[in-house]
Amino acid sequence: MKRPDSPSESLHRSFGLVWRSVALNLAELPTAKEETADVLVQEVNEQYWPYLPPGPHDTPFLQMGSGDLRLTVDGVGRFRVSGGDRITWQRENVDVSDQDLRTFLLGSAVGALLIQRGMLVLHGNALVKDGQAIVCLGHSGAGKSTLAYALMQQGWRLLADDLVAIAPDGLVLPGLPRIKLWEDAAVAFGLDPETLIPIRQGIRKYLLMGDRIERAEQPAPLGALYAIEQDYPQQDEGKRIVVIPSQKGRTLYLRNLAYRPRFVRGLAQEAANFLFLARLQQTVPFAVLSTPLGIQAMGNWLGQVDLLEAAAAATEKASVADTVGVS
Repeated sequence: MKRPDSPSESLHRSFGLVWRSVALNLAELPTAKEETADVLVQEVNEQYWPYLPPGPHDTPFLQMGSGDLRLTVDGVGRFRVSGGDRITWQRENVDVSDQDLRTFLLGSAVGALLIQRGMLVLHGNALVKDGQAIVCLGHSGAGKSTLAYALMQQGWRLLADDLVAIAPDGLVLPGLPRIKLWEDAAVAFGLDPETLIPIRQGIRKYLLMGDRIERAEQPAPLGALYAIEQDYPQQDEGKRIVVIPSQKGRTLYLRNLAYRPRFVRGLAQEAANFLFLARLQQTVPFAVLSTPLGIQAMGNWLGQVDLLEAAAAATEKASVADTVGVS
């Protein structure tokens, strides 16, 4: 794909790929200067999409086959991801904003494309400090973005938001350079929601990007993995970081934190993902993290803990306890 020569086309770089977008500016992604692109993003009427036979993992809004995925988002439009190098889209109607389209295109559609390309894609945020990355994983609502923004106040730089892609060599790739915060979290951090971009019309969740975040631009080796869980009454502060006892248990836990597990199954990547995760957690410390409730309490606690070292220390402690039979 050649460099665009039309003002309606733009080139962007993310996940180690160059993205050429036609008629939809992917404003959240850094611009690229390359002459060719790896991925084409363009509008194509769904009547020109080829027939896709039903698959075992389909739903009324999702159809998947070999190298092909179709997603329907009510009130927004339809997306087709094919061959690991193309995303086509169609608005539901003329009232659908570009921002609404980007919200789903840069989420589910990009995630599906990365899965098609054989990448391990996890649902979380990645941040870098001292040349190493940590990945904070969790289901929607676990507080990943709030934690990520709090870490940026502690000197960390954002490497990826929502979609975390890990290369076979263990490097975490630079992804979407933005954070999404609900209104109450934004206010708690001292931000004015009136100055922020809503992720969708009528939704009180906002984008923080550009000079509002500290961004890392180069791949970084993975130093630790954390699964974020909601806080619960703590009797012992030392239990904020805990290790799942068995290797198999850790691998299964991580598998459930893959980005869009149904996509992984429907695109026939589940076995490859499981093997990747099994190898990864043999060399990278993985722990479950429960942070204090409240922005101020969280910030105070993060200022006292080294998350690059804490998972490894918890893993070593758990191993010693297993060896001597201590519960």
